[in-house]
Amino acid sequence: MDQGDGPRSIGRTKGVDSARRALQILLQFSEGRPELTLENVIENHGLSVPSAYRYISLLRELDLVEERSKGVFVLSPQVIRLARAAEQTLDYGDDAQPFLDRLSRETNETALYLRRVNESAVCLAIAESDQPISISFSIGHLMPLHGGAAAKILLADYARREQYLARTELSPAARRRLEEELDTVRRTGYAESSGEVDRGVWAAAAAVRVRGTLVGAVTVAAPAFRLSEQHRSDIAESVRQAAADLEAALERGRVIG
Repeated sequence: MDQGDGPRSIGRTKGVDSARRALQILLQFSEGRPELTLENVIENHGLSVPSAYRYISLLRELDLVEERSKGVFVLSPQVIRLARAAEQTLDYGDDAQPFLDRLSRETNETALYLRRVNESAVCLAIAESDQPISISFSIGHLMPLHGGAAAKILLADYARREQYLARTELSPAARRRLEEELDTVRRTGYAESSGEVDRGVWAAAAAVRVRGTLVGAVTVAAPAFRLSEQHRSDIAESVRQAAADLEAALERGRVIG
């Protein structure tokens, strides 16, 4: 399918047909389709062989794609820099704050919003509990991706998850268990943890997605000793609802407190 015309509301820029075609080819790459062949380009865009080569050559000249084997092309590492720049714009900490405030009031526990930055989970917004014993976090607090409910939400969708796990000090058995859990977390968009970051702390987290892309996680963390099974179940439901409400607000482009 031709994906490059863009939203009709902004109009079609004149005089850039060649650039448009090159970008259309570039946008065919995805996580589910990391490679393109010359035949793919020819078929999807109705191009002649010389024209397809010309557009691919331009993308190679700009170091956006590289030839893995004869006639098979992949994105170059240069694209990672662009992806990281894009990641820095997906903050949503301020947007999440009213939902965290509501969540903290409902659960009487500390609520947080986290996102992945490179290979760490970072806290971007927090609503602290008034409980005499509460969980203390701060904005900018970094955590590893393989421990804690919210971190596991972020790791489950991470494209380089396998490479990340290979660099951890987890035993082979522990890694297998975590990988199985992450598969479930990615499917359900929900995770729990108990004592994985701090001893005696239980947490529940839910994924926040915008147009299908994971942008962060909403979580509640609390001392496990004061949580009954019913209280944990109630927190889990509140966390899921807060994440869903934040998603809906972000999809609409505005925030409702």
